[in-house]
Parts: sequence; structure tokens; C-alpha cells
Amino acid sequence: MNYFELFSLPTDYSIDKTRLSQTYRDLQKQYHPDKFAMQDDKTRLQAMQKSTEINDAFETLKDSCLRAQYILKLSGLDIELEQRTLQDTDFLMQQMEWREKVADFTEDDEDEIEAFSKDISKLVSDLEADIETALKNKTLEITANLIRKLKFMLKLQVELELLEEKLFD
Repeated sequence: MNYFELFSLPTDYSIDKTRLSQTYRDLQKQYHPDKFAMQDDKTRLQAMQKSTEINDAFETLKDSCLRAQYILKLSGLDIELEQRTLQDTDFLMQQMEWREKVADFTEDDEDEIEAFSKDISKLVSDLEADIETALKNKTLEITANLIRKLKFMLKLQVELELLEEKLFD
């Protein structure tokens, strides 16, 4: 089943997250396995499978990177399990610089870490906007490369959050 259809949403990168969450709650109420506890094994299994599908769809659609990958997959380009690396040399050099910067941060760099974090968040937002445009233009390879960059940026954000917890908690 198409996740967008499951949630009665248009197949679009930009989605109504409030509507997504409300539909998720409604679907879970309807298909939650506890509602089928007194049913036969087949019905309970079907309810469990439907509930799992609903959860998977929700997790995919609420995450900008996973949603973009899913739209690509619907368009015939599946990059979810690929091992291919990005061929953008400038971006690869930038990755190395960012990683070195993160590795060099200390407890004395709280303001610099906060500023760097804001810069990365801005770059993530810019990439998401570029992904939306590329998807609308149906430029799948460009979209795939943007998603590869976004994946890195999101991992970098997580690393920054972990660093902040380690240094300041």
C-alpha cells in the first residue's frame, strides 16, 4: 500500500504534519491489535500487520529524509539500502572540515557549538527546500544526491546533540 494513500495525503514532499498525526491516531484507534484480542488468530494477525504498516508509514512520512526517499522509491529510484557514496568532491571536503570542527570542540566552546548548530540547521532547511524543488521537477538523480547530503547533515546534527550532552550535562 502507498503510504500517502493510507493517510489520505497527496504524494508530495510538503505535507500537513497535523493532518498526518491526526490520521495516524485515527488509524491506530481503528486497527490497534488490542481491539482484536478476542478475535481469531487470523484476524489478530491481520490487525497486527495493519498496525505495523501504519506505524511504518507514519515514521516514514513524518521524517523529511525518509519521506523524500519514499517518494523517490515510488518514482522508481530506490536508494534506501544503497552503498553508493556521494561524488560531490566539494561536499566531501566540507564534510571533513565539519567533522574536524566537531572533534575539536571543548567545554569552552559552548557559544561556537551553538552557532555551528544553527548553521547546520539552516543548511538542513535549505537542503529540504532543494529536495522539494527537485522532486517537483522530477529530477530524480539530483533529488537522490540531495538526500545523500541531507542524510549526512542529519547525522551531523545528532553528533552535535550528543556532543552537547557529553560536554554540558
